[in-house]
Amino acid sequence: MNSKAKLRAVDDLMKSKGWQVLNQIMKDEIVSSAMSIADNASMDLQEINFRRGSIWAAKQMLEMPIRLRQKLEAEIALDTDDRQTTDD
Repeated sequence: MNSKAKLRAVDDLMKSKGWQVLNQIMKDEIVSSAMSIADNASMDLQEINFRRGSIWAAKQMLEMPIRLRQKLEAEIALDTDDRQTTDD
């Protein structure tokens, strides 16, 4: 699969209803995890760090299609530039 096909697949994913559902569920889970830290004053440091890590991981997953899209756009631009350079 070339970069343009991958970019189309990522765009299709981001527009899909499944991604919208997953995105909303993950955002709700992030808020829930953050609220549990705020509401539980007696939570030990290990539990706080675990929840912070889960929030970070969830945010990274939600941002993955955007970062992947940027990477693929850069690859496409470089491939186009390489082809123009070799054609000259």
